[in-house]
Amino acid sequence: MTAAPQSGKETLRLAKLHNYGILDTLPEKLYDDITVLASHICQTPMALVSLIDSRRQWFKSKVGISESEMPRSVAFCSYTIEGSEVMIVEDTHLSPRFRNNPLVTGPPFIRFYAGAPLITPDGYALGSLCVIDTQPHQLSAAQLETLRVLADQVVAQIELHHQRQQLKLSNSQLERKVKDRTASLASSLHRLLRSQVTLLKREALSRHSALHDPLTQLPNRNYFLQRLNQSIQLTHRQPKHNYAVLFIDLDNFKAVNDTLGHDVGDELLVHVAEQLQRLLRKSDLVARLGGDEFAVLLDNLPDEDQAVNATKRLQQSFKVPAVIAGHQISVGASIGITFGQYGYRTPEAALKDADTAMYRAKKEAKQRAQKQLDLQIKTKAHPSPILIQNELSADHQQFVVFNTVIQKHAQARLTLEDELRQAVIQHQFQLHYQPIFGLAPQRLLGFEMLLRWNHPTRGLLKASEFIEAAEKIGITQRLCTYTIQNACRQMVKWRSHPAWKQLTLHINLSLMQIQYPPLLVQWQAALSKYDIPASAFQMEIAEQLLISEDPNITKVLTKLRALGFQLCVDNFGRGHSSLSRLHQLAVSALKVDRSFVQALDSQQSMEVTKTIVDFGRSANMSVIAKGIETSDQMNQLLVLGCEQAQGIWLSDALQTEEIDSVYLPQ
Repeated sequence: MTAAPQSGKETLRLAKLHNYGILDTLPEKLYDDITVLASHICQTPMALVSLIDSRRQWFKSKVGISESEMPRSVAFCSYTIEGSEVMIVEDTHLSPRFRNNPLVTGPPFIRFYAGAPLITPDGYALGSLCVIDTQPHQLSAAQLETLRVLADQVVAQIELHHQRQQLKLSNSQLERKVKDRTASLASSLHRLLRSQVTLLKREALSRHSALHDPLTQLPNRNYFLQRLNQSIQLTHRQPKHNYAVLFIDLDNFKAVNDTLGHDVGDELLVHVAEQLQRLLRKSDLVARLGGDEFAVLLDNLPDEDQAVNATKRLQQSFKVPAVIAGHQISVGASIGITFGQYGYRTPEAALKDADTAMYRAKKEAKQRAQKQLDLQIKTKAHPSPILIQNELSADHQQFVVFNTVIQKHAQARLTLEDELRQAVIQHQFQLHYQPIFGLAPQRLLGFEMLLRWNHPTRGLLKASEFIEAAEKIGITQRLCTYTIQNACRQMVKWRSHPAWKQLTLHINLSLMQIQYPPLLVQWQAALSKYDIPASAFQMEIAEQLLISEDPNITKVLTKLRALGFQLCVDNFGRGHSSLSRLHQLAVSALKVDRSFVQALDSQQSMEVTKTIVDFGRSANMSVIAKGIETSDQMNQLLVLGCEQAQGIWLSDALQTEEIDSVYLPQ
């Protein structure tokens, strides 16, 4: 009997086992009592607490056996951990799987085996609690249940052992004194840079020349549509003929262009093109549609499973980082699939449906990435004191096969875009303001301006529910003008009150707004018109924009600082930052991401938040905690020394009339 090849799941299981630190430890009475009890209740001469390592099974506790470990290749428990229920072999001589096992034909001459898997709270099977006899044997229902309960007790003891070890480690770390706070944080940020490269990219311009793409030398969109049309016509003549269209969109490619430059981005596209061709059949057509989008025509398919398997093979290949110009770059791919069986009449229709499926795949990948981040925070699974999340990584990539449900989602997206165009015409957008408070003592310091859409049937919508569609159809520029004028007008009114002369207004600044050429001119005109200083405004930017090497982004941010605007890094701690960039752009404030605030009951989030607060204090930057929803979160932030905060527990976002009524000094 040989061990199965190690899979990704098995690698995680082994890491979990080693993390508990229980292997090769001394015998302990608590475990021995459980083993003796299992042997007694099940009336067997042998019982084991067995842990399955990569090449061996090691016995934490044993009754009736002298050995301390055995090769995994002959271990019954290797099969026990593959399931979640008790594995029973009443007579090994009657079992094709075990009758020739060396442990059956030789010492200890196993005839009966029953093993309950030791499953951790997060689902990893570390080993088993098993009872063994040299004669055929049967267990009653009560004995089986008792074996399960005792296995749970073993897991509980392992968890307690792990928690004790973690507590010792934490105490040891807390006893260390930090010699230089700034140097310590610089080291933390350096670890962030080593562990994850946040990728951000700008949509590459489509390069069409004749029928081939000049960069990758792949067929272009026109060529692809012509070949696809030939397959469609062949399907009409030969109904059994089938084909598949794959629409591929690289995840996080924008980050490559924005952080490493377009030259590196172009080299990566060439690498991807070569990789796609290498992994597919020579008869398959690979095309670059433009930007980071590729299409594949799998023609003459024997069945649909072949297209699905090809897709899985492509996505698996993206998990291997590419080395470009000395940079190790990881990108994933969201892939949409459609088949010729849908009876397409035009190639554009088939490509559109594959695109729709890809859009759905990308959405599912983002949801999966968010769930993984939430799980990291909840379970403290990340080894670093600050969590990092790429917008999408190769581990999150998804594929979706087109169907009628996806078609409905696409139609809903088109409806939303049409309604947004009407919303601009009918002035359905509103500005709300969420107060930002100082905590010690509690006082009003300013507001964050938030865009809302007063939808005629769905009610008041937050920007997160429509801003992506708004950017896609190009109305964010008009919204930018609307925001600038109203921000200046409202701040003049509020600052006219003596108690509010130092009030600041936080305004979110997106990549698309930074790339809007009239941005600086419009702000200068508005500041002059309303006679208000730029220092009254905090421009909130994403952490990825801060580290961008795009000279145009840096130029705009530098000019904003030169005009007197303050810069605030939003959602700080989820990406990675550069100390030099923080100081180069004279960033004045950091906002702690709400996911850390809402998970302050975990040690991981407490450490992250404390690190950010300490860094802000040492760098003379304000630190604002966002998303406070409970009094416990507020109290924990006060203990950590955070001095500014916002969230619905303090105050929801309000309209100006409500603010004037509740907060304006009388």
